[in-house]
Amino acid sequence: MNWEAVSAISGILAAIAVALTVVYLALQIRKNTLATYSQTHYHTTIALAETASAIASSGELSRVYRVGLSTPDQLDEDSLFRFALIATSQFRTFENLFFQYRSGLVTEDFWIAHRENILWFFHRPGMQVWWKEKRLAYSKAFREFLESSNAAALASPDNRRL
Repeated sequence: MNWEAVSAISGILAAIAVALTVVYLALQIRKNTLATYSQTHYHTTIALAETASAIASSGELSRVYRVGLSTPDQLDEDSLFRFALIATSQFRTFENLFFQYRSGLVTEDFWIAHRENILWFFHRPGMQVWWKEKRLAYSKAFREFLESSNAAALASPDNRRL
């Protein structure tokens, strides 16, 4: 066997090794991407659930939130402050979900499942009062998403209770 044949065989083996390495790396990247999607979905779901759980954990907080959503003028100063803190927590989670969606880290399906709910909460009378004071604390893109929405176009009925 001459050196040219050895060189050709070595080149072929090297090309096969490179191709196998590229395939392996592509599979690992795909697996990592799926893990990132899964973690983002999990953490967002937990954050949404924790806000709901905190509200549900107290009859007084539940009342403050329920009244604050529809008629915030019926809340005393301390209760209005509590409502604002709940709204801030809730909308920080919503803003994060919006950011993750725009970054491609949550699926279209997951986003659609939450989009109408986010907009329903945003268009509640109490949230509109709160939003006027707090809107500049949120990203421009998130503000534009919320403020360009139309309450009448929501799939969720206006008379739903939650």
